[in-house]
Amino acid sequence: KDPKHASKMGMDAGEKGVIKPLKGSAMGYCAETLKQHYCPRTKDSEFPVQRAVHSMGINSILVTPILVNGNKFAGVIVVAVTVEDGFKEHDRILISDIAAMLGANIYAKRMKLAAEKSNKVSREMLHAMIPSKVIDKIECFWDESSTEYRTRRSSFQYDYAENEESSETTLNDSIRWNSGKPQTRREEVRSKIDFLNGMNRQDSHCDDFGVIVDSSTAELNNTSRALYAENVDNVVILFTDIVGFSKIALDMKPIKVLDMLQDMFSRFDALCDKHNVQKLETIGDAYICTAGLVQKVDIKDAARRVLNLAKDMIRETRKVSIDRGGRKKSQDDPGPKNPQIRVG
Repeated sequence: KDPKHASKMGMDAGEKGVIKPLKGSAMGYCAETLKQHYCPRTKDSEFPVQRAVHSMGINSILVTPILVNGNKFAGVIVVAVTVEDGFKEHDRILISDIAAMLGANIYAKRMKLAAEKSNKVSREMLHAMIPSKVIDKIECFWDESSTEYRTRRSSFQYDYAENEESSETTLNDSIRWNSGKPQTRREEVRSKIDFLNGMNRQDSHCDDFGVIVDSSTAELNNTSRALYAENVDNVVILFTDIVGFSKIALDMKPIKVLDMLQDMFSRFDALCDKHNVQKLETIGDAYICTAGLVQKVDIKDAARRVLNLAKDMIRETRKVSIDRGGRKKSQDDPGPKNPQIRVG
C-alpha cells in the first residue's frame, strides 16, 4: 500500500487483514441485491470509498458479485481502471461470466467436501454394523483354499455320501436365478462378499461423490439366509449400557441424545483399538465388544485386556456430558451431569 493512499482510505499502510463493513459500499450493494455495480466516474460515486480512490487516479470501478448456486453471496470481483467509463457492455458481461465460473467452482468444492463428509459418516456407520474383520472372516470361511473351508467341507462329506438324494436336492435348492442366469450358492456368497467389500472400502482418494455401489451382482432380499454359523471356544465378551438411559433420554432433545451416544461410543471405539479388542455392535445405548472371537488369542491375556478396557470405559464416560438443552430440573432432582454405565 502507498502510505498516502492508505491514509485517504482510513487505514494504516502497514496494516494487514483490514476488516471494513460492507454496508455503505458497492460491495454491500452487491451482497444485498446480488447484482453487478458499475461506477463510470468515481468522483460522482454515491459511495465514499469510491470517491476516495478518485484521488489515486482511479476513475471507473466495476464490482461483480460471486454467487454460489445462483443465490448465495460469496464475494466480489473488483476491477478498476484509470479512464472514465472504461468498461463497455461486453466487458461487464465477460467479467460476469468469470464470476459465475468462480461461483460454480466454489459450489463444486463445497459439494465435494460435503460428499467426503458423507462418505466418512457412511463408512463409520457401515463399520459399526459390519466390522471389516468380520467380512474378512466370512470371506476366509468360504474360500476353498482356506483351512476353515476345508475343515467345514470334510466334516460334511460323510453325510453327503450317505444320502446322495438329499445331497442332490440340497444342490438343486442352492441354485439361484439372477437376471436369467443360474447362480450357485458359492457364487451367491461371493457376490455378497464383493458387495460388502465395495461398500466397506476406505479409499478416500476416489473421485466418486457419495457411496456408489453396484448392487446388481448381489441378490439382497428378506429371505436371505445367514452365510454361516460357527462355534468358538475361549471368547471374552464385554457389554455395557447406560444407567437410567430411558429417563435421561426423556429430558433431552433427540439430537442431543445422539450427540451424547456418538461422543461416548467414539471414545469406546478408540479404547477398543488401544486394547486390541474387537467391537461387535451397538444396540441403542448398549455397546458390545469381544476378544478372541475373530482371532485366536491367549484367553488369560484377552481377559486382562478386556478388564483394562472396562476400567478405561468407566473413566472415559465421566468425560461425556449430558446436555439437557436448557431444560430445568427441580433442585431436589437436578439429574446427573454425566452418564453412568454398567459393564459386564
